[in-house]
Amino acid sequence: MTATQRIRSMLDGSPVKEIGACGWLHTIGADRDTAEVFSSAIIKMTDYSKWDFIKVMPNGVYNQEAHGSDIEYFSGPLSVEDLKAKRVFQFHRYLINSVKDMEAFPVLDVSKNAVYQREVNVVRALAKYYQGTVPVIPTIFTPAHCIPEFCGGIEQARYYMDNHPEAVDAMLRALVQTELQLVDAYIEAGADGFFFAQRYSNADILSEQEFERFCRPYDEMLLARAHGRTWFNMVHVHGAKNFFWDQFKTYDVQALSWENTPQQIPEEERSTVAKVRAVTDKILITGTDQFHDFYGNRQEVLDRFRRRVERAAQESGDNRLIFAPGCSLPLDIDEETVHLLRVAADEYNAKNA
Repeated sequence: MTATQRIRSMLDGSPVKEIGACGWLHTIGADRDTAEVFSSAIIKMTDYSKWDFIKVMPNGVYNQEAHGSDIEYFSGPLSVEDLKAKRVFQFHRYLINSVKDMEAFPVLDVSKNAVYQREVNVVRALAKYYQGTVPVIPTIFTPAHCIPEFCGGIEQARYYMDNHPEAVDAMLRALVQTELQLVDAYIEAGADGFFFAQRYSNADILSEQEFERFCRPYDEMLLARAHGRTWFNMVHVHGAKNFFWDQFKTYDVQALSWENTPQQIPEEERSTVAKVRAVTDKILITGTDQFHDFYGNRQEVLDRFRRRVERAAQESGDNRLIFAPGCSLPLDIDEETVHLLRVAADEYNAKNA
């Protein structure tokens, strides 16, 4: 059974015999190199671990790079502290420094933008290599998700939302027009679906009313653009607790990604697989905590993953589960450690065959 066949079996309503597995990891440097270099790094990881889909991991500020932000990408050896904190770049100048900047935010031509074409060519290379046997899923950072890196952080974005909401609306309208083009370009290149990342996913950073104004309308424009043209889309519900599940369960996607076991959150406040399965029949992509579960020696990590996958699969109840990270991982984690996700999932499937 190919990876694509496994995912399609989860979507067609027939009984699912095995859970899936997927891991993703930033490849510093390769993610800004040529399409050949970056796609080769992704292929190496995918073929080794036989992931059930490819979550393309671009550098996290490729939209800001495409718009011309002054970003320094660090080179050379980085400290463990920087890698853990994912500090691999810094902004020397933000593009949004006033309400006027926000109101005048431009729409880019994706077909003529070197950064976006770099990302599109990575998807094209992956689609050509896998020929439909492994779903290729590029990452789209939704319009609201992108704003903090344009203006100086979440607190500054909060300032504009509180004091200049009409200017935020104007910027979001421009951002989504660029991203609609990007959706088209990725689909033309062979994308099977999208990983829509939305950081404004919970009540700890945004009210429900603000979510409905600044997030959902633009998210749904992107979802509508992909509808009927792709077959495996997912939204990443970012954060640790107080998620907007009533909103996300109605999103036109086939899967939900989130962190179900954040160590810093008490058990009763976590969005466990059981709680999310109770509100949706979508494929669930989750299983591990990004800041805890991947550390320790190989045996410790594998034993931890065995416990995690056992609980997640039992709570899902229908094997429509992909055992995966809950969010992007710290950068001091290596490929061999991420590979243990596949080992644990395969052991679970063999034991329950």
